[in-house]
Amino acid sequence: MKSFTRVVTLAALSSLSMAAFAAPATEVPTAVMTETVVVQEHAPVKGWVNTHSILPQLNLSTQQKALVQKIDHQYASQRPLMSNENRQTLSNLQQLRRNLVTGKRFDDAKAKNMIAQEQQIWAQQQQARADYDFLQLKREHDIYQILTPKQQQQYWHLRQQQKLLH
Repeated sequence: MKSFTRVVTLAALSSLSMAAFAAPATEVPTAVMTETVVVQEHAPVKGWVNTHSILPQLNLSTQQKALVQKIDHQYASQRPLMSNENRQTLSNLQQLRRNLVTGKRFDDAKAKNMIAQEQQIWAQQQQARADYDFLQLKREHDIYQILTPKQQQQYWHLRQQQKLLH
């Protein structure tokens, strides 16, 4: 969610008027081009805990380690990434944005269409992230189920400690 928030924030910033960031009255304002930047980051999200940092502390048996590996493999390929088509569309929209800004005349219809396309892509990304969060919760549940009661108790203790650090 943190990386998605950064992506949405950067997208929003790219569509804001630069007047909001104007320099003090004593300086001469300069034109600034902004771009939407897609950030691919794998940092843990607040609320979601990286179980891989907890599991080594639980003294898992060989069988449990194999089951965790199997569960990880089951969920590994389901991380939401932006499609190449959407990346290309965003790249094309960035060029359209430049053309709108630098053109002699501003085309309201093109600008509104461009923004609608961008928002559609970000909505798809947001849904993909929600689906991924759901799968990560299922993954955590599946891993938790293979722990002994003592490991489960230790897991929650470590999880709470980790959550406080983020």
